[in-house]
Amino acid sequence: MKHIPRFHVLSQRTLLPLATLIDLLEPLAAAGVEAFHLREKDLPGGILLDLAQQCRQRLGGQAALFVNERLDVALLSQADGVQLPEQGIPVAAARHLLGPHMLIGRSVHDVAGARHAEEAGADFLLFGNVYETTSKPGVTGRGLAALREVVAACHLPVIAIGGITPERVPEVLAVGAWGIAVISGVLAASDPVAAARRYHQALNEGDGRAA
Repeated sequence: MKHIPRFHVLSQRTLLPLATLIDLLEPLAAAGVEAFHLREKDLPGGILLDLAQQCRQRLGGQAALFVNERLDVALLSQADGVQLPEQGIPVAAARHLLGPHMLIGRSVHDVAGARHAEEAGADFLLFGNVYETTSKPGVTGRGLAALREVVAACHLPVIAIGGITPERVPEVLAVGAWGIAVISGVLAASDPVAAARRYHQALNEGDGRAA
């Protein structure tokens, strides 16, 4: 069975420059981050590949590397997986190209999307936004009830995203989420590594797992 990371951090260079974030990857992984998503879809392929290779080197296998949507960059950088937007490349097509071992996450926003992703062969789901978030200003959070419905509708691990704070981790896990994904909660923190530790501790305390 494939191991699905529980604590994901996504890049957003408007919050934290990529050069700074790449320098932080090793200490972030040591603080408990299990997966890093290079999510910079507007960058040219060559620049994105160089960044992915830098990320891979810095992570050194301590945490998984995911590339958002760019299957070519994921393959060339030997990433651990890809994260596909709901309206992006079909999961089945990605699987055909990437093979059976690379992880494929699918972003979903409702039960129908979750079921479709599972049937198509995704390894895990990224569901959100659960709460209101600065990453999507003006967009109402879908809430814990919607998260619970998605968890119940399929057998895939569900990663919750959108407005997740350390204080909210227990209630997210309580409705069945496998893990969390964070952007501003880590990237916009005055001390991103300390913030990552707080999330990691909340995850461990939230479901009784040992640190």
